[in-house]
Amino acid sequence: MRLVFLIPDLRQGRWAGTRARLTRFGFGRRFGSAPGMWANEVFGGVLNIMRQCRLVRSLGAEAVLATETGTDTYGRFGIGSLEYVAWSRRRPDDFCVIPDLYSSLANDVRGRVAVFLQHPLLVRANFDHLRPEVQLWVCSPLMAQRSRTILGGVEPTFVPPIVDPAVFPYIDQQQRRRGQLMASPRKNARDFIRATYDRYRHEGGRYWELDPVERLPFCEYAEFCRTPQALLPATDVEGLALPPLEAMAAGIVVAGKNAGGASFYMRDRETALVANSVGEAAAALREIEAPDLRQRLSETAYASVREFFPDAAPRRFWEGFLGSE
Repeated sequence: MRLVFLIPDLRQGRWAGTRARLTRFGFGRRFGSAPGMWANEVFGGVLNIMRQCRLVRSLGAEAVLATETGTDTYGRFGIGSLEYVAWSRRRPDDFCVIPDLYSSLANDVRGRVAVFLQHPLLVRANFDHLRPEVQLWVCSPLMAQRSRTILGGVEPTFVPPIVDPAVFPYIDQQQRRRGQLMASPRKNARDFIRATYDRYRHEGGRYWELDPVERLPFCEYAEFCRTPQALLPATDVEGLALPPLEAMAAGIVVAGKNAGGASFYMRDRETALVANSVGEAAAALREIEAPDLRQRLSETAYASVREFFPDAAPRRFWEGFLGSE
C-alpha cells in the first residue's frame, strides 16, 4: 500500500495572491470543473501534512506527496527530503489523504481516502463522507466537533500534529534575547497585535520589544525562533495553530489567543497564558515580564508538547495505522 498525501503547488508571482485566495476557499476553477490546486503561501496544514508524510516514510512505508505538477514547488519554503508525484498518476490501490481544501476530490478517489480536516471554515459537506472507503481525520478537539456538526454519521479520527524538536530545539529563557517578543500578523491579526502592544506600552510596559515575523521560508522561520523569549498568538480562527506549538517546543513562552480553543495545548497558567482580548493580552505581557513565571511556563509547556514529537503520539498513531492495513 502506498500513501499519497495531496497538497497544493506553491506559486509566487505578481498575480498569485488574489487568485490563490479564491482557490483556497473553493472558488478558483481551472480545466473545466477541477479546482486549481495551488496556493501563494505555505499554510500550517500543508506543513503538518509534509511532516506526517516524512514520519510515515521513516517507518519504512511507501509515502509520497502529490501535487498537480508532480514536482517540488516549495523548495526552501517546505521541509525537504520528500518524494513528489502528480495527483493524476495516483493508483487505484493507493490510500489517499486529501486536505479539507480539496474535500470534493474525495468523490474522485476509487479506493480508500481520508479527508484531513484542519481548518473550521473549510469543513464542507461537498463529498460523500458516508461512503465506507472514506475516513475523516482531524487535528484538534475543535475540529472533531466541527466534523461531527457538519459531517454527521462518521466519528472522526484524531491524527496527532507533529512538531520536530530537531528543527525547534529547546533553548532556555536565559539564553534567549532579552525582551524579544515575536508575533505573526497573519490572518487579519495585525490589528490585535498592534492594539495589544500599544496598550501594554500605555500601561507602563517596557520590557517587551515587538518583533513581527511574516512570510519567512520555513528554514528561516525555524532559525528566527531560536532567539525570542515570548510569542503573542493573535488569530481568531484556526484548526490547530502550529506556531504556538512550535514555540513551546523551543522554550518560547506563549501568551495570547488560543483561537477559540483550537490551540488545545494552551492550558491557561499551566503551559501558557490564554488572553483572548486586547486588555487580557496586554496584562499577560506585563505578567510574563517576571523571569520566574517565564521559566516555569517554558518548562511546563515543553514537557507537555513532547507528546507531539515524532517519536511520541504521532509515531504510535502511524504504527497502529500501518499495522492495521
